[in-house]
Amino acid sequence: MSIGLGETLLAANTDMRRIHRRVVQVGAAASWTAAAIFLVAGFLGVNDGLFVEAVGPIIAAGFMTLLIVLRRENGGMALFASAIVTMVMYTVVGSEDTLLPAALALVVICAIGMLLIERHRIITVTAVALFLAVAPLFWTLSLATSVQLGVVMALAFVMTSAIFFIIRNAATALNVRFQTLFENSPTAVMEEDWTKALAYVRSEYTGRPDRIRAFLMAYPAVVQRAVSQARIVRVNQAAIELLEADGPEDLLGHRDGNKVTDETLHGFVGALVALYEGRSSFEEDIPALTMKGRSIWLQTRCVNTSPGSTAASILIGLADITHIKARQEAMADLVKAKDEFIAGVSHELRTPLTAVIGLTSEMSSMNSLSDEERSELMSLVADQAVEMSNIVDDLLVAARAEMGRVAVEATVVDLQSELEAAIEGLSIEIGELPVSTPSVIADPSRVRQVLRNLLTNAERYGGSNRRVVSGSFFDYVWLEIRDDGPGVTSDEAVHIFEPYGTAHSGVRGSVGLGLSVARQLTELMGGSLTYRRDLDETVFRLELPMSPEREQVVASNNAGD
Repeated sequence: MSIGLGETLLAANTDMRRIHRRVVQVGAAASWTAAAIFLVAGFLGVNDGLFVEAVGPIIAAGFMTLLIVLRRENGGMALFASAIVTMVMYTVVGSEDTLLPAALALVVICAIGMLLIERHRIITVTAVALFLAVAPLFWTLSLATSVQLGVVMALAFVMTSAIFFIIRNAATALNVRFQTLFENSPTAVMEEDWTKALAYVRSEYTGRPDRIRAFLMAYPAVVQRAVSQARIVRVNQAAIELLEADGPEDLLGHRDGNKVTDETLHGFVGALVALYEGRSSFEEDIPALTMKGRSIWLQTRCVNTSPGSTAASILIGLADITHIKARQEAMADLVKAKDEFIAGVSHELRTPLTAVIGLTSEMSSMNSLSDEERSELMSLVADQAVEMSNIVDDLLVAARAEMGRVAVEATVVDLQSELEAAIEGLSIEIGELPVSTPSVIADPSRVRQVLRNLLTNAERYGGSNRRVVSGSFFDYVWLEIRDDGPGVTSDEAVHIFEPYGTAHSGVRGSVGLGLSVARQLTELMGGSLTYRRDLDETVFRLELPMSPEREQVVASNNAGD
């Protein structure tokens, strides 16, 4: 009963039904217990008077049980009925030895009953006070004693009720502010009861406290059954919106143990371990599904506001951290990509560097080389040095692009000549070339770098049949490098121009900056670089501004715009 009283003082209106139910249930259990004690004592002691005294608890217990069966639990009605039964039973079997306990019991029962009265309190107080004032007149007492006792009981009841009212009103005002904060908080908040869940865990695990986490992780079925006994008591509007529910009824009630999966197990285990260890606050990050089936990440910050070591009231603040988790995953992917990038750079630089070291060492150690052989070796060294220079150029562009310091110089560029020079420099076989290509306004060195990267990409990852076509469209010149390779999937195509793109496409053995650098340089020169699949061909299309200095002629052998 003391627990019911404490909850009554601090309860909000929405909790009163639950409190009335608990008061009636506790009162019925106590009355049936008292009746059983009287009956057993009567049988054992062969005392018929105890059977008579058992009638009062039986009547009170029967009345409260009827309220429970009818689902009309009312704590105030049950207590006042108990007071009437107490008064009648004292009239029947009372004595001078039980006079003061009976009077005190009537006052206390009626005063507690007033805590559960919500309407017409003044009328009820007056009626109950009159009842207490006249109750002693029915007892076997002198008139003077009955009047004195009745007045004392009535005054004690009024004073006790007034004190209770003051305490309740102050506590209710404080609780109303709390409820307002709870309901109107912009932060999603839930209140949950984990009492049965914690009791179940304690019944299943009796080992060392420091091994509880390992036990729960090893037996997910225990966690599922424990979670299914946890109950969501209340939620605020922010929580309803965050979890995309139609209303609080979608969320209230027992949790679904099937929500404990391999992904969520760690979070639920962390919560159970914290409650098992008696921590007053804890937090966990767990994946979750909204009521509409959308996957999100929730950061849960929990505070145990329950008295003692129970877990009857766990306040849980919820925050959607899906974007943070996505950023963390993206950062992890970036770190992985850069690790692969460093490995790729090391590989690509080591190959020509090894060749340069080997060739120059051979030239320095062999004096018998002819001029022709020495010239051939020098040519090979130069080729490897150029390859290293190209890699370094890409690295410099990538680094400067991140700082916004890539510079381009606009001038008239003969795109046809740059294309032919790039093909010759890379010694790439191209099955088809345009007859002529209009000049463009661009940076010559940057154009060479773009073409080199596109042609190198086609040679490394494209098909064996490669061709280049070109033409113009309004004031832009376009040039397409085509090959019959398999290309990349649609998912990989989205990332193909990102830095360290080989990490996305699964291609190994390259730096992964070529296409990214090519697009960055093209856009700095006012053009564009795109990728697409055209039937069975992979197409990289380069567009640059046309030079206005002379009339341009559209030239393309086999491809139209």
